[in-house]
Amino acid sequence: MPHQAVALRLVSADPPSLEDQESDFRRFSINEDYVPTPLRPLKDRRKVEIQPRSSKDSLRGLRVLVTIIGYFLRARLNRWFRKDFEEANAKALRAIFEHFGGLWVKLGQLLSLRTDMFSAAMCRELSRLQFEAVGFPVKDAVASIEAELGGPLMRFFSRFDMEPFAAASIAQVHRAVLRETHEVVIVKVRRPGIKQAFEGDLKALQRMVRIIGWLRLGPHMRWGDAVWELEQMMREELDYRYEAANLDRMRKSLKAHGVHVPRPYFHLSTDAVIVMEYVPGVLMSEYIEVASHDPERAEAWCAANGIRPKKVAQRLFISALRQLLEDNLFHADLHPGNIMLLRNNRVALIDMGTIGTMEREFLELYLMSLRSLAQKDFSRAADYLLRLCPDLPTLKLTSLRRDLIRSYRNWEARTHLRNVPYHEKALSSAGSDSGKILYKYKVQPTWTFMRVSRTWATLDASMQFLIPNANYMKLFDRYFQNARYRALRGQGLRRSLEKSVSRMVEAVHEYDLLLRPLLRNETLSLTGSVSKLASMGAVILRGLVYAFGFGLIFAMFAHFKNQHDISLDGLSRESNEILDFMEGITYGESIVYVCAIIWILIICRKLLKLAEQPDYRS
Repeated sequence: MPHQAVALRLVSADPPSLEDQESDFRRFSINEDYVPTPLRPLKDRRKVEIQPRSSKDSLRGLRVLVTIIGYFLRARLNRWFRKDFEEANAKALRAIFEHFGGLWVKLGQLLSLRTDMFSAAMCRELSRLQFEAVGFPVKDAVASIEAELGGPLMRFFSRFDMEPFAAASIAQVHRAVLRETHEVVIVKVRRPGIKQAFEGDLKALQRMVRIIGWLRLGPHMRWGDAVWELEQMMREELDYRYEAANLDRMRKSLKAHGVHVPRPYFHLSTDAVIVMEYVPGVLMSEYIEVASHDPERAEAWCAANGIRPKKVAQRLFISALRQLLEDNLFHADLHPGNIMLLRNNRVALIDMGTIGTMEREFLELYLMSLRSLAQKDFSRAADYLLRLCPDLPTLKLTSLRRDLIRSYRNWEARTHLRNVPYHEKALSSAGSDSGKILYKYKVQPTWTFMRVSRTWATLDASMQFLIPNANYMKLFDRYFQNARYRALRGQGLRRSLEKSVSRMVEAVHEYDLLLRPLLRNETLSLTGSVSKLASMGAVILRGLVYAFGFGLIFAMFAHFKNQHDISLDGLSRESNEILDFMEGITYGESIVYVCAIIWILIICRKLLKLAEQPDYRS
């Protein structure tokens, strides 16, 4: 008998009631003291919409390209004929990304961070791509799981819920009970055909980027780097072996934060299926939805479970800073669908498909930039931000630095205001303001920096609801005070002295990090002069290349005329005089002259190439 039929009969015979289903899923690995009561009854929970699996589309790449071109044409018409064109264009692009799914959902999430490039309406719509997805037929899910695990479901699970628990752009989630330990687990299975669709979509996106490169549209935006970053993110998310390893690493590091992370079951996980501990918490997205429509129920639930929203917000923010600055291992997608509320202000983080790490120099610079903001040393914060940008304008660096300092001052002033919308005083707002200034000066931060920005942007969706009057300067102060305490905790006198010496070394290193941008700023005029000289040299060399090129052609023509005794009456008098002068040159001498001109021409072209390189101009 086929495995699939056995599995279906296993769970479909005598279907239990909703109450029995809930009681079946009550054996958890997590400490029961942290398990909250349900926020709303099981019967009121929204079911995952199921859509039939679409057949293979051989023309998908062409359809994507035609759809994108059609969108840009409609967007231009909307700009001309509709007053609400920004909203209309944003919703249309979001619908396109949701329709194609997979890679395009992730692309929309990345683009939603570019508040410097796109309107607020566009960024808001694209950020909503993270919460809504449809499921696929359970028979496809069962077939994939059994094929990956190498046996029928009943061999591994004593209970498997055929109704999807949740769905995402690249996966579907089911609840189950392990046959061996009777623990409740989550089984995440990759959407069938999504990997092949990703490869095709990636090729289509790479073609679009090449077209953008040929048209020279925003060359400073480093579109190729963005595609590479997107490709790496998708390859990691499509291979669940990465997520299993990430769960294990984050579980160990976040234990010290008081943040729970599900335990992976490596022996039941493959590249297309991952089995992990089920965390019986309440999703932040569910809490926000209920609190928005029924605040009394949400408030009563918080009181019954010992939850203070402000305390939860502080825990999330401090943990995010520790992940970034101390652990160098951070959750890069902290949207409300990946945060779970537990009792007594505890939280759990799920979906570790997108985990970030930073290079040592980048991490140190980012740490110093945040510390400078916390200390209100905006000049130094601007210097560190500029160090995070690979290419800087030579002649406008002073103006760029001045505008960055002003934006930081304005942001700090807004953090103390109470009647200001949250998004205007959030940490991501400071990044958005500085990003717009960088974009104005055609300066592009690295896409690693954008991944860090994604962490704060996605966390804002929860922070603005939990603590709408957040003062980030106070939160920064609290974090850095606790960080110093953690650094010294449990140290004796000798270790404390060693730590003091280490801080002195770090201070020297800090000044070294600042030295290069300060020297760059002080030598701005000299750099500009060198840049102008290089440009003038390039013009002169280009003229010499043309001159010697024409000279070579003329010399070869004169040699040919002399050898074949050709009379040219149509030439000017000056040209004939030069040709007559060259008649006295022997055959050997003419060969030497031609070779010399070719050699000079090659040298001039090499010098011209060096002069035109960006590293020599700035």
